[in-house]
Amino acid sequence: MKDMSFMEKIYFISAWVVAGCLGLALILYAVASRRNGLAAAGVVFDALFLGATGCFTLLYLSKWFRNSLVLFIMAWVVAGLALLALILTAAANLGGDYTVGTIFWHIGFGGFCTLLLLHLSDRFTKAKSD
Repeated sequence: MKDMSFMEKIYFISAWVVAGCLGLALILYAVASRRNGLAAAGVVFDALFLGATGCFTLLYLSKWFRNSLVLFIMAWVVAGLALLALILTAAANLGGDYTVGTIFWHIGFGGFCTLLLLHLSDRFTKAKSD
């Protein structure tokens, strides 16, 4: 932590704040899920893919975590969680504009989070010549 700049320290601390908020949100969602199980599961998967993207991106920006293989794998985990959230949330609220909005939101934001982590993993760049 000594070698980090001030902004990198902010990113590092923020990553753990995001992780803590995600944990609290998951606990509260589990407590509040008595009414509609499908919708609650969809919201839990939403929180998981958003929280994972936020944590890993902030840890990457802090230069504390630069493992490209883990970032590559997390990109596909995030894509799977976004897809599960899409299916569960749409199934819980079948019909109408809300379902269509849910589909577009999950495709758009889930795609963004997946592509962001794929970019950070640096797995699809051309070989750098010396």
